[in-house]
Amino acid sequence: MSKYLVDFEADLRREHAYQGLDSFSELQLHPLLCQGFANSPFGVLREVGYPSSPKDQPNDAQRQRCDLVITPKADQSLFDPIDEQRVRKKAVGTLFESFVDNHEPNQDDALPESAFWIEVKSVAQFSYVDGVPGPNPKYTNDLLCGPREDVIKLASDPLIWFGASLVVLFTQDKETGPHDISVSVNAMIDLDLPISVPIFESFPINNLAGNAWCTIGMIPIRL
Repeated sequence: MSKYLVDFEADLRREHAYQGLDSFSELQLHPLLCQGFANSPFGVLREVGYPSSPKDQPNDAQRQRCDLVITPKADQSLFDPIDEQRVRKKAVGTLFESFVDNHEPNQDDALPESAFWIEVKSVAQFSYVDGVPGPNPKYTNDLLCGPREDVIKLASDPLIWFGASLVVLFTQDKETGPHDISVSVNAMIDLDLPISVPIFESFPINNLAGNAWCTIGMIPIRL
């Protein structure tokens, strides 16, 4: 997944960009992360609604969404149980009720249980405020709370069997990234959250704001 970020960072260097990869917002990083699957056999979807919901069945505006969802095959749609429930509810008492009751999901669709759900958090030791870089006063809080909340969301949905919190961390040196993500992971272990051993990848970036390294830490959830 990091290969495209490395290539993009190299492009920024060649262009002599006045801001680097660490100036990108989380949403701006999403399409770059998706590109990492462009030549893979897997599919990738963005901003996908969580497959389970409270009993009140929230509308699309209220529904929680997951940043990235990896499907087993490229260009594959994802079966949406909540949308299916809405269709069934609307059909009750109509001529279409029996047809909907016998309706089966498209065999080509991926089921939520077979997909890999990823929540992304971007954190930097030095961040931009109104275009001006400086020490990030929310660094510790963002790194501890953001991934933890994502793990709780993913692990709380009974239809998500595979998922991870993906932390994109920008730091002043190579050692700080894995170390600080590990601190966040240990805090989650202390809370008995269902996570597995994290996976790290690091690469250097052009130091334009105080951050010289990017570390991608994937924290998988476990059943």
